Amino acid sequence: MPLRNNNLGKFFGPSSSYMGYIFIACGIFASAYSLLALTLIIPGFFMAFTYNGTIIDTDKKRLKPYTSLFGIFRTGKWIDTDQFTRFNIIKATKKYTTYSRANVRFDMDVSDIELLIINRNGSQKVVLNKYSNFEDAHKEMEELSGKLLPYTILPKTQQ
Repeated sequence: MPLRNNNLGKFFGPSSSYMGYIFIACGIFASAYSLLALTLIIPGFFMAFTYNGTIIDTDKKRLKPYTSLFGIFRTGKWIDTDQFTRFNIIKATKKYTTYSRANVRFDMDVSDIELLIINRNGSQKVVLNKYSNFEDAHKEMEELSGKLLPYTILPKTQQ
């Protein structure tokens, strides 16, 4: 299987994605009264369905980090893996903050294990996939290292 398409999650946070669904529902409901209300549907689809991902082409040894606009149109450029030298597995925590109408703060922390491919000086990093545990990420790193970077030395794992 030469192409792998990894979905990395929503472009917007969870609150904005849910707001997109609400825009779509309100636009459909209000369109019974005015066709101008259909203008809510376009931003709703953008907010609800836009996501990030990475396509890995193991045959041609290249990557494409992309953003899928509206869940349909993929934007991104192909990058050759010749410029990358190593992999890294990190635990990434993203914090989403939302305020209610009463100005009450709501924080949501999301932790993922991310598999990165990094160039020689560390200036360019591409997230290849997200995992729930380190074992799956390490297994994928070993598999991809033979296909994308055959001369890479894998980091030692602590036991």
